[in-house]
Amino acid sequence: MPGFRGRVLVGAAGLLACWLGAIPLRGAVAGSIAGSVLDEHGTPQIGASVTLLAADGHALLRVFTNQKGAFLLDNLFPGRYAVRVSVPSLLPALRDKILVEPGVRAYLAVQLSNLFTSIQLAFPAEGDLRDMTEDWKWVLRTASTTRPVLRLAGVPWEEKERQEVLRKFHGAVGDVQGLIRLSAGDGGRVSGLGTESDLGTAFAVATSLFGTNNVLVSGNLGYASTRGAPTAGFHTSISHEMPYGTPELSVTVRQLFRPTDAGRTLFGPAGSSGALLQTLTLGFQDHLVLGDQVQLDYGFLYDSISFLDRLNYVSPFGSLTYRVDDDTQVILRYSGGMPRNDDTSGEGALGRNLSALALYPRMSLRDGRAALQRGDHVEIGLRQDLGNAGVVELAAYHDNFTNAAVTAIAPGDLYASGDLLPDLFANTAAFNAGSYQTNGYRISYSRRLAEHLQAAVTYGLGGVLTPTSDTLTSNDPAELRALLKPRMEQTVTALLMAQVPQSRTWISSSYQWGSRHGVTSPDVFNVSPTHATPGFNVKVRQPLPQADYIPGKFEATAEFRNLTADGYMPLRTVDGRTLYLIRAARSFRGGVNFIF
Repeated sequence: MPGFRGRVLVGAAGLLACWLGAIPLRGAVAGSIAGSVLDEHGTPQIGASVTLLAADGHALLRVFTNQKGAFLLDNLFPGRYAVRVSVPSLLPALRDKILVEPGVRAYLAVQLSNLFTSIQLAFPAEGDLRDMTEDWKWVLRTASTTRPVLRLAGVPWEEKERQEVLRKFHGAVGDVQGLIRLSAGDGGRVSGLGTESDLGTAFAVATSLFGTNNVLVSGNLGYASTRGAPTAGFHTSISHEMPYGTPELSVTVRQLFRPTDAGRTLFGPAGSSGALLQTLTLGFQDHLVLGDQVQLDYGFLYDSISFLDRLNYVSPFGSLTYRVDDDTQVILRYSGGMPRNDDTSGEGALGRNLSALALYPRMSLRDGRAALQRGDHVEIGLRQDLGNAGVVELAAYHDNFTNAAVTAIAPGDLYASGDLLPDLFANTAAFNAGSYQTNGYRISYSRRLAEHLQAAVTYGLGGVLTPTSDTLTSNDPAELRALLKPRMEQTVTALLMAQVPQSRTWISSSYQWGSRHGVTSPDVFNVSPTHATPGFNVKVRQPLPQADYIPGKFEATAEFRNLTADGYMPLRTVDGRTLYLIRAARSFRGGVNFIF
């Protein structure tokens, strides 16, 4: 009996040890893992999913990052764990064999990217220890590599660090992150997605409410110097962190005031009082994690546009991602309406929000009636992470466009009957090319060439509108519309992103080779990091000297689009004049950003 009783006690002790290994502990024997999640440009990722895994891969705990991108996995039993981090539209990251020791807090700096992912642990000297709040906030924004830290310290320092981390999760109003932008340019920026004013002041502020609600408020006040049209736009969104998703609601309003040239074209020589263009957009988006391998991202936009007529549209969108393994993903995408943003400047979530807010929808006229450019996009893709060898993406898609708006530079009285709409912000116009559909394919390869150098190349085969003749025989807009036919076009895009370590200058450049006869952009729904606009494009961001008494940083920006003026297609009119159809208008924009 004593032997049997001893075996029972040993078995009970073993069961107790296993049970303790599966639950969090409190006290001196507990350890913890804290850290921060950022994208490749150092922008904190709000609502990132951070899952704690046991050594056998079993999920133990799941938390979400706050508005600073910070997370905390506390009161952990000593042992080895793994951490999996995922954000919609970015590559996931997995770090295993993380050792948690009693009374020790391990810190992870997680940098997610469409191109590369990096999670590492380092062990700095005791003299290098600093408070994580400002150090991580600014260094990781600009660094292309992460500098994670594992700190070993006594109880007073650990308690201070604990309070700094918990402060990000609790309280009515959390830490505030913001961006203020002053910009000006040479003419309004025109793309396949919309048009943007050439002078503007914009702001975006993000914070959290009660730890689980993320709020973003942004605004843009612009002015089209070539047209004399002041503009304004405001956006508000709120999202709530939940165990299986982060639903987000948003409201966006835009308004264009007192047009001059466009007003005379549409309403007569006296111009018009009031606004020419007003838009109201209600949006909803969320994501669901369906097991360990499937994630569903979905949402919709409701647009109400007042432009001569009242136009109302609902645009659903979504993507279904199946994770074959840690390195392979199959993605099915659908998008109705138009892509929401073509910004590739690398300015993070706040910068992308301001760029999208400044874009007005592509409008045109047909027989004197307003029409909105829309498209439907279905795509299936495969993404393969090759580790240090880079990332390969394959995709096949189908696009269906209605009321396609082609950018044009036309003689003043051409199509004066109401089929050529002067652009709201630039010395160009929009011509309604009707409807067309096309299939397309793309293959892209991206890789980090050095610590501060990344490159990507993409081959694409997709449909673009091309004029079948370079001469018009009449002034009937229906003739020009009949000349524009979809044709398959091959394109090669090269993208290079670099950072100068000494000056911290960030440079992104791209060039897209293609046929000079196409007058629309191919593959406009491409949301991969290898997306670029036609022609030669350069974006520069230069951090400026920072004063210690200013709680933020300044940076100067400059952006050149289509420097080589690719895609300017001339057509001879019936009276011998020249009409230009433009794939991507050449433009320049510069400004100053203040980030806090």
